[in-house]
Order: sequence, then C-alpha cells, then structure tokens
Amino acid sequence: MSSTGSNKRIAKNTLLLYVRMGITMLISLYTSRIVLQVLGVNDYGIYSVVGGITAMFTFINGSLSGATSRFLTYELGTGNMNQLNKTFSAAIVNHFILALIILLLCETIGLWFLAYKLVIPAERMFAAHWLYQFSVFSTILGIMQVPFGALIMAHEKMGVYAYLSIVEVTLKLLLVFTLPIIPMDKLIFWSLGGTCISFLYTIFNYIYCLRHFEESHYRFHKDIILYKQMFSYSFWDFLGNMSTLAQGQGLNMLLNIFFGPAVNAARGIAMTVQGAVVQFSSNFVIASKPQIIKLYAEGNIKEMMSLVYASSCLAFYLLYIFALPLCLELDYVLTLWLGEYPENTVQFTIWILLNSLLWSLKSSRITAMHATGKIKLSNLTVGVMLCMTFPISYVFLTWGYPPLSVFIITVIMTFSAEMVACLVLRKYLDFSLVNYLANVYGRSFLVAVLSLLPVYAVHESMSSGFIRLVAVTATSIISISSIAFYCGFTITIRNQIKDVIKNKLIKFKGK
Repeated sequence: MSSTGSNKRIAKNTLLLYVRMGITMLISLYTSRIVLQVLGVNDYGIYSVVGGITAMFTFINGSLSGATSRFLTYELGTGNMNQLNKTFSAAIVNHFILALIILLLCETIGLWFLAYKLVIPAERMFAAHWLYQFSVFSTILGIMQVPFGALIMAHEKMGVYAYLSIVEVTLKLLLVFTLPIIPMDKLIFWSLGGTCISFLYTIFNYIYCLRHFEESHYRFHKDIILYKQMFSYSFWDFLGNMSTLAQGQGLNMLLNIFFGPAVNAARGIAMTVQGAVVQFSSNFVIASKPQIIKLYAEGNIKEMMSLVYASSCLAFYLLYIFALPLCLELDYVLTLWLGEYPENTVQFTIWILLNSLLWSLKSSRITAMHATGKIKLSNLTVGVMLCMTFPISYVFLTWGYPPLSVFIITVIMTFSAEMVACLVLRKYLDFSLVNYLANVYGRSFLVAVLSLLPVYAVHESMSSGFIRLVAVTATSIISISSIAFYCGFTITIRNQIKDVIKNKLIKFKGK
C-alpha cells in the first residue's frame, strides 16, 4: 500500500473515531455526574474498586487480545486468507479456555479478596457481592468478544467500531435516567444494567463479523505451531499487561486498604476525566496501529518508523492541547460538571493526565515492537520495572505518605521504564536511537514548554469562570498547533502536512 493511501485511510478512520469520541465523551461525562449524585461518594467508590477485582484477572485477557490483534492484522497484511481464518479460529479456542480460567479465579481468589481484604461498610457488603458477580459476568463476555472486536479493528472498520460505541453509551444514558426512580438498590441496578449492555455489545460484534468476514466462521484445525506462537507471544505480553494492572487496579486497591472508598471515588472521577481527554489522542493511535503492523509485514521498515515518529508526536500534541487547559482550569471544570466532588480529585487528575501524556508518546513504539513479534525482552524488562510501582507505593504508604504519592511514583516509574524500552526497540529495528529520542521526546518537550507560557499567561490574567475557560482552551489550541507545526515535526512531516492542506484547498476552490 502506498504512503498516500495509508495516510488517507488513517485520516478517514481518525475522523470517524473523533465523531465517536465527541458523542461518547459528552454522554459519558453526563452519565458519570448523575451516577455520582445518585450513588453517593461511598457507593461510587465501591463501584470503582469492586469492579477492579475482576480487572485483576483480565490482564491475562489483555495478553491474548494483544496477540489476537497482532496476528490477525499481520495476516491481513500478508494477504494469506487461509492462515487468517486459522488464526481467528485459534483465537476463539484460546479465549474460551481463558474465560474458564478467569471464571475459576474470580469465584475463588477474587471472592476471598472481596470478603476479607477490601474496606467496604458492612451494610453495603450484600450490594457489593451482587456488583461483583455482575462484573465477573461482564468480564467473561468481554473475553469472548475479543477475537471479533480484533477482527473489526484489523479490517480497519472504524465506522462500525464508532457506531457500536455510540450505541453502548446511549444505552447507558437511558439506563442512568431510570436510576433515580427505580425501586431497588441503586448500586445493584446500575451494575445489572451495565451487564445487560455488555451482553448486547458482544452480540452485535458477533453478528457483524459473521455477516461481513468469511474468516470469522470457526473451523477446527490442529495447527500446533500456530497455537504455540500465539501462546508464546501472549505469555510475554502477559508481563506488560500485569504491569498495567499493578499501576491501575493494584494501586486502586492499595488506596482502598489504606484510605477507604472515598479516596477510590476521587480516583474514579479522575480516571473518568482521563478517559475522556485521552480519546483525543487514542483515536489517532487506534487508526494508525493497523498501518504500522501492515507496513512491517510488507517489509517497509523505513516508512513504518516514519509513521511511528509522526504518530507518537501527534498523539502527544492532540492530548496536550486539551490536557493543559484542563489542568489549569480543573477546579472550575469539576465544579461545573459535578457540583461537589471528593477531596484529592484535582491532584489525582493532574498526575494521572501527566502519566497519560507519557503513555501517548509510547503507544506507537509499543505497536512497532508488537509488529516484530519479539516482545520477550521488552516486556520482561519494562514489565518488571512498571510492576515495581506497586511494592514501592506500598512502602511509601506504610511510611505515612499521602495518597498523592502513589501517582507521583507512577509517573516516575513510567518515564524510567520507557527509556529502557527505547533501548530494547533499537535491538530489533534498524533506526537511530538518538534521532528517535530527539524527534519524539525532544520535540514534544520543547512544544510543551513553549506553548505553556502563553496559555498560563492568559490563565493568570483573568478571573475564574466560563470566559476564562474558553479563552485558555482557545489559546491552548492555537499556541500548541502553531508551535507543534514549526517545532514539533521533522521537515518531511511538515511538508506532508502542507501538501495535505494544499490539496484540500484546491478541492474546496474547485467546488
């Protein structure tokens, strides 16, 4: 596939994902506000942490889903449709086995942890157990739909992905409207409704794939080598997912044990904000991921690395454009959104967004590493480093440090691990490490510092309110966009952007 064709497809898919993002973000933010008001701080915190128990086991699912996505996309890149079907069929078997294993773990270790380790008020333990069982069922559904979702993404059917996501959040919006008036326990009803929506989402994925992709029809085969390749890949990817677990739900449970559900509620709100803002960059990363893998499958390493450079920087800029004004205006935004919010929410959100900025720089690098299929050394070293976040945080909390220390440690460990990951990537791909660090991290840091000055100046020169929020956001968009264009990209990428703009203007004038 030509560079122009790849770029056009990425642009089209990114646009579809941004349409999805705009709708889902507005609905999700409104839904979170109502859920917090109806459930209250303690029940909202319980919802956040109890659902996290099942997430402790889904890191295994993350390993296999990463393998599924990589292998399916790779086979599409080679054009071997028979092998594509064998890969999909192997993924179905793998995920069925995985679902049984996780169900066993959740109903033994998970139940024990819920009953004896989490800090939950005695009067809410009954509701917490119902919430937990619904969460387990949703987890099993999520595992079984992974091969179908991965196939949709491998075919780059972003429109389908967007429509399904919009339907999902719309159903949640309808659910939240009934939450205040339903004559039963609100926490139980909310978790039951969420499980029903997950079931419908799984069915939609299943039906679409069966109707549109011939390779989605399961066919039994005994390709032991393929099973071995996928499981070997998944085992080493397991470490990477376990590190994400340690930095996510593991730390969430530490906060519960040391500080109770109110702090979990603050983190839950911070994660909701992060989830909304991160979509500004993750949409582009999602759209570019299949192209990176396919370019590697075609043997076009130079063009692949060029795409990795550009997508890493652009993902950072897209996130920073909105993360910067949000951090400066966070107190006003949270008050406007929620009215009252738990203590520590502002500090948690700022540090979580900072960690997300670091993740935005590494997303395309991770895709490039996955494309090679050689993830053993990367996940062994980086995964272990990130997992150390959990014991280090535990030590600091036992020393009496506040909950914010957990998030600061997370940022430090994320940055340190990524520097090691860059060294590992150089071992398997022929590129200049100095150029990579300069063009990705150096340029991103330069843009971040230079654009901060005018945005902060506007923030300090006005009184808090809606007008200042609009002014700070507008200044952020203008300053980061202009500075990123001149300082944040290589000359080659800058010329490509100019060509795209010229072509669009010519087409517009011709109409």
